[in-house]
Amino acid sequence: MWKTLPRYRTTNNIAYYKTGNGPAILLIHGVGLRLESWNAQINILSQEHTVYAIDLPGHGESDQLILESPNIDLYTQQIKLFADEMITGAFIVMGHSLGALIAIRFAHLHKKYCLGVVALNCVYQRSKKAMSFVKSRATKLALEGPKNIIPQTIDRWFGENPTGSNIEIASTCKQWLEATNIEGYSHAYNTFAHEDGVAEKLLIMNNLPIAFITGTLDSNSTPLMSQDMATTSPFGMVELIPEAGHMAQMTHSKEVGEVLRLFALGIRN
Repeated sequence: MWKTLPRYRTTNNIAYYKTGNGPAILLIHGVGLRLESWNAQINILSQEHTVYAIDLPGHGESDQLILESPNIDLYTQQIKLFADEMITGAFIVMGHSLGALIAIRFAHLHKKYCLGVVALNCVYQRSKKAMSFVKSRATKLALEGPKNIIPQTIDRWFGENPTGSNIEIASTCKQWLEATNIEGYSHAYNTFAHEDGVAEKLLIMNNLPIAFITGTLDSNSTPLMSQDMATTSPFGMVELIPEAGHMAQMTHSKEVGEVLRLFALGIRN
């Protein structure tokens, strides 16, 4: 299920995968990951849509961005450049974790491009304590490299002793993190660490259908965060995936895939 997919490249060397037919959907992964984290959803959504999944800059096979300081707008700009070159007409944008923050910001800045938004495992109004922890991890990654960060990350995502199919998924994610461009990983992590979540004004001003999805066991992108964001958004909805954590699209791929499929069909119809 997590096999490597073939890549195409844009003129500015963003690597992506494209498949399916119909209205377009763009998938944006999270920190340290790659487009294959969406493999199961690509299979589901491409039955009725044209699906584009990208490697964020400095991830997978995409070139690195030049960042002097944490800046989510530079990542958002890359999405616009990709859409301008590769996608005809408006589309649905779906993001996971950092990808969710990028997706919501993109929809706010470029409304004419978007039909709807999905924010999977998205953060909102993180506490000062949570911000301190994530900034500390970002600093440690920048100074020491990923060696000590990756095991902690896998434990947060899957628990210290994953069981069943989560053993393979945790191993796959560990391999992805270890293979990620260190500079790209660090820049993305630092950008994520300096965001306390989606700005409230972006939710209030959003006039698009937007779905907030998270796992009931996600202690960082919590169910309460998703519920609050859905309540704040005029056309927001929330879906909680029972017994899922931060990597819900992988550990609970069918459940997440069905939610995304129904959301996309609702906009299409």
